[in-house]
Amino acid sequence: MKYWVNILHIYQPPTQEREVIEKVSDESYSLILRLLEKYSNLKITLNVSGSLVELLLKYGRKDIIDGIRKFAEEGRIELLGSAMYHPILPLLSRAEIERQIRLNETVLKEYFGDVYKTRGFYLPELAYSKRVAGVLKKLGFSYFILDETHALSLINPDIAYSLKGNGLSVIFRNTEFSKTFPPEYIYKNKDKVKSEHLVTLHDGELYGHWHRDDIGFYERIFTHTEIKTLTASEYLSSLSKKETIEVREANWESTKKELDEKIPFGLWDDPRNIIHKRLTLFKNFVLKIIKCAKLDSGYGKARNYADKGIASCAWWWASERKIGPFSPVSWNPTEIEKGARQLLLSVRSLQDIDEKKKLRAEKMFAGLHKIIWEKHWKDHKNG
Repeated sequence: MKYWVNILHIYQPPTQEREVIEKVSDESYSLILRLLEKYSNLKITLNVSGSLVELLLKYGRKDIIDGIRKFAEEGRIELLGSAMYHPILPLLSRAEIERQIRLNETVLKEYFGDVYKTRGFYLPELAYSKRVAGVLKKLGFSYFILDETHALSLINPDIAYSLKGNGLSVIFRNTEFSKTFPPEYIYKNKDKVKSEHLVTLHDGELYGHWHRDDIGFYERIFTHTEIKTLTASEYLSSLSKKETIEVREANWESTKKELDEKIPFGLWDDPRNIIHKRLTLFKNFVLKIIKCAKLDSGYGKARNYADKGIASCAWWWASERKIGPFSPVSWNPTEIEKGARQLLLSVRSLQDIDEKKKLRAEKMFAGLHKIIWEKHWKDHKNG
């Protein structure tokens, strides 16, 4: 018997349009719920970001939230904590990391109630740093998930690992199997799995939205008599052998070249990427203003815009990379500008700040706009 820990992450940017939410809900989120309904032995571990919960409610898709809650109540879905608007946590201050996690906790507890009781955590893009681990420990989480790339040695999925010097449990996803369409790849390559357990983690939108199973691998894998699915907590509880481990700063798309160059978060913080650098300067400028504006009459609105403006998406869409077989090339000037505009709106919402700071924010946004679109028309005019 092989035990499969099937971890899914579902998220949409806070600026996502209604049409996309409806399309992804119909093609992917509803499909996942139908699979759980059809296959009574299927269990998944799920991160549904607070950002997505807000959008589902906004655009009338409470059916997705209700379905997730139903299966969580049955013990078939284990919910994970995360950061509200999917920022790259290592690139934030400790206070901002904690704020994003607490915002997410509030939303999940409100809409999923007592079934949101797990202490597991999904790091956006599996971007890890020691500072983040320290915040997770402080907030009472007991485990989080990393990629095999984070480890400094080979991982044995039949061992329960804990973080050296911290104590948090660490689950490592299998990189090879996670970067495929797992239902098909596991079925075709189950003989390659030499361990008793297999852990996969990927975007849940791969189910139905990015990839259509037209050959019937859902049926083959979810009814397979030699494969049983476990939640992440069940998996950890089943392991008897324990070891401590040290890990490195990285994310789930880190390349060997990037790690050798000490660029652990290259998709969002590449020192050679001028748009990354300008976005980060703008982000830090806005967060510094917000920190000192708590008595401003527009603070609440400004803080909400800033929370959304630090979502990872603008940086990701500026990275210009083909990440994997199911991913588009990560370049979209409109999406980059959407993220930057949230930061601009944050400053515009404040009523009592110095006019020079407002004008500087306008100039920073205008400069970004110019660089983004000049690059687009020069390098991507046929894209």
